[in-house]
Amino acid sequence: MGKYAIMLNASTDDVGPMANGLEYALDLDETGHEVAVYLDGVATQWPGQLAEMPDHPVNDYFDEATERGLVAGACGFCAHAFDGIEGVEAAGIPVLGDAERHGPHLGEVVGDGFDVLTIG
Repeated sequence: MGKYAIMLNASTDDVGPMANGLEYALDLDETGHEVAVYLDGVATQWPGQLAEMPDHPVNDYFDEATERGLVAGACGFCAHAFDGIEGVEAAGIPVLGDAERHGPHLGEVVGDGFDVLTIG
């Protein structure tokens, strides 16, 4: 089976790409592939938005991906830059990097054998 890292970059206005990216992650996981989902850029705002809007259509996908342990982390630099850090931390998503460093390190992700899919 394959290994896939899904880099989500969709803004909170881009419901389709966010929902689709999470749906792809769930489908890959269900079919036996290893999956790691990363929130990058403005997508680091999603956890805070979803916490405030429990009926949002993305919530079901996000909750299921989180429960399955597929959400591997969020870029710390981006979470700070886009004011998403509180929501990321409240959701229990690992913060990769910090206010001055991006994370995850894509070279390491690829070095670990993951194919990268960027959505958003």
